[in-house]
Amino acid sequence: MFYGREGELAELDRRYNSKGFQFIPIYGRRRVGKTALIDEFIKDKVAVKFTAVKGSHSTNMRLLASIVFGVKNAPVMNFEDILEVIHSRYGKSRYVFVIDEYPYLVKSDESVTGILNNFIESHLDSDAFIILSGSSMNIMKTQILGNQSPLYGRRTGQIKLSPFSFADMRQFLPGYSDEERMAVYGLVGGIPWYLSFFDSGKSLKENIIGNLLNPYAVLNKEATLLFAEEFESPVAYYDVISSIAKGHNRVGEIATAVGLQTSRISVLLKELIMLEIIEKRSPIDDPKSKRTIYRIKDHYLRAYFMFIYPDKVEVSRDRLEDAYADIMEDMETYLGHVFEDVCSEYVGKTCREVGTWWGTNPVTHEKEEIDVAALGKGEMVLCECKYRSEPTGKGVVETLIRRSELVNSNLPKRLMVFSRSGFTEDALNMADPNNVELYTLDDVSRAR
Repeated sequence: MFYGREGELAELDRRYNSKGFQFIPIYGRRRVGKTALIDEFIKDKVAVKFTAVKGSHSTNMRLLASIVFGVKNAPVMNFEDILEVIHSRYGKSRYVFVIDEYPYLVKSDESVTGILNNFIESHLDSDAFIILSGSSMNIMKTQILGNQSPLYGRRTGQIKLSPFSFADMRQFLPGYSDEERMAVYGLVGGIPWYLSFFDSGKSLKENIIGNLLNPYAVLNKEATLLFAEEFESPVAYYDVISSIAKGHNRVGEIATAVGLQTSRISVLLKELIMLEIIEKRSPIDDPKSKRTIYRIKDHYLRAYFMFIYPDKVEVSRDRLEDAYADIMEDMETYLGHVFEDVCSEYVGKTCREVGTWWGTNPVTHEKEEIDVAALGKGEMVLCECKYRSEPTGKGVVETLIRRSELVNSNLPKRLMVFSRSGFTEDALNMADPNNVELYTLDDVSRAR
């Protein structure tokens, strides 16, 4: 079943219904739903869709020719001729030509990008609608989106497909409570293919054991496949991410934990940032600060390297219950950080930049931090996020008010507190006169 993506579909349809040539790259991490989006878009349109495979160029050209001519084992043709055959058949009106898993085609023969560019240049006055899609972020960015690519100036738009937000989780797990959905979101994120393995008719425990801890489960090995998609030698990247998952979030700390020079760590971090696996953060009021930290951006990978790799990749079937108990011991603390991400999503609906803040109190000389800090329209939004089983008290409201005065900004400050379990009467009484907005987990989960 196809879920969501209304905005992306609307954009594709808008461009399809306009006149003239269109070239739209669609990119995003593995399993995020690119193919599903394309299939939904072209289901009622004249379209030729080719999915490249890992293999030789001749194999891919034979497969493409077979699709174009509608026969099995078609003779191998060169890419340029096949493109012209497609255009001669359908080019008198609007048609869609899709190459899914384009990075596989590039790996089989790098000249395909130049050939495709020449084809586009020759048919800019046509109604062809070309879509290139792929999961290798590295190749998609260098071969299509990067300014060194022959196709750089050809695209008429682009769609970066992101994971679903926490608020979208209701459609995947309608039978789960917000707390149960939060746990699933923290473990696999908003990747639709990952979520498809979770059955809201089964308990959270059954789903975690069956889909993550079971050594035969797909998600138990998915991280390995994801890294193989991007890196020829992923071991050093495993070590870096594993180190960050264990709490080492500065270059020097990571270098010490991994046993590599800081210069090498910096290179690895830069690549992981480019692939959007990790992110670099600075205090929002000092974006050029050298006080940067690194965190794992992808929820599935964060959970995988914290809870599964390497200790629980091959858990024997008679120890699955124990492995589950080990994870649940740390789950409450872990979900506190996930809740901050969920609150960031909520704030990000109205703010252009969302991050965090930390600094030193000039009076006490102690380090202080604010969970979520964002730049909105003419204001700075500052938030505390508490994922606790008891209602949040007035102390959290008082702390946010005090810490907001430490943030270096001339913008008006909008203060928010998010709480899993609601608020005490004292917190409610303090928030109102101080213009502090209070939100619950239910508020966040229903935000669309």
